[in-house]
Amino acid sequence: MAKIGSFGELVFMVSANTVKTFDDMSWDFSAKYTTHDRHIKEDLLEYMGPEIEEISFSMVFSVFFGVDPMAEINKLRGMVKTGRAERLVIGGKVYGSYKWVPQKGSVDLQRFDGKGNLWAAKVKVTLKEYPKR
Repeated sequence: MAKIGSFGELVFMVSANTVKTFDDMSWDFSAKYTTHDRHIKEDLLEYMGPEIEEISFSMVFSVFFGVDPMAEINKLRGMVKTGRAERLVIGGKVYGSYKWVPQKGSVDLQRFDGKGNLWAAKVKVTLKEYPKR
């Protein structure tokens, strides 16, 4: 088994029987500004500090890749509900300045068998930066 990385209980890995990796990862960061009105002049911008950063990515869970889609979806749902901050590690490198919280998950239920069992799903996960206090 080759472990690519992890976010808490969610492990990104590849083996002979299992594929559980991410795709379409994006990292958003921005700054906060306020605008001050001025008489007969252009407005003045004032830098207020950095905004909270976000990372989002997609994952495909499929029985054909050796993964139980419902088990992984329920794991993600539990992570969102508890809001526990975790480190995002990819290739041994920690991403971000501290930890992240799972803010949102969105699931496309893609394939079922004749008995209603989920065979494949695509999940979009959004993490928000959790800075040190």
